[in-house]
Amino acid sequence: MKEKGGAIYQLFLLCLSVYVLVIIFAETFLITDPEISMVLLRIDLCICLIFLADFFVNLYYAESKRAYLKWGWIDLISSIPLMEPLRWGRLARLIRIIRFLRALKSLRVLINAIHTSKFQSLTLTVLLITFFAYTLCASLILVFERDFVGGINTANEALWWSFLNIMNAKISIAETQSAGGTVLTIVLNKVGLLLFAYFNAIIVAWLVRKRANVKNN
Repeated sequence: MKEKGGAIYQLFLLCLSVYVLVIIFAETFLITDPEISMVLLRIDLCICLIFLADFFVNLYYAESKRAYLKWGWIDLISSIPLMEPLRWGRLARLIRIIRFLRALKSLRVLINAIHTSKFQSLTLTVLLITFFAYTLCASLILVFERDFVGGINTANEALWWSFLNIMNAKISIAETQSAGGTVLTIVLNKVGLLLFAYFNAIIVAWLVRKRANVKNN
């Protein structure tokens, strides 16, 4: 069975698979704050949507749907989010095991397509840094700010605050009141600048290459 996408895409899925396993472990055994748990569960839901889209894309392009589903069912089951009705009982444990199998499956596909270009590797690095910074800062901001009057107290506020800071949007953004919150703001701003600078560089390089091709023709 051949998966859709190159090594860089499979590496991205592998990182997400490992990441959701870490989220599940932390949310189950380490984190007692319900709002931080909610942040992690919202992130888990977003990753599950990526897994679900990957399943349908692979199913659509598979030469044999039956052959793909021999292992593809792992992708489908692993895309079930661990929302409140599914958090306890045998179903939740089954999903955790299947997500571990998905990580192993992504690793196997990655090994079969290990060659990656510097551009692909750099793109993956930038995206993962952005994603990890967003999740970590959205969780930690609740620890630093919730004791202040008018601080960031809910999962929705934390996720929105992190998004606006990565986008470097200064309009209607909650101001942090703690030293830790200020550090997180700086981190998100710098990561956002890195993200925009990288994709601006990609656009400029594409325009230059396109102009060069036009001149050569």
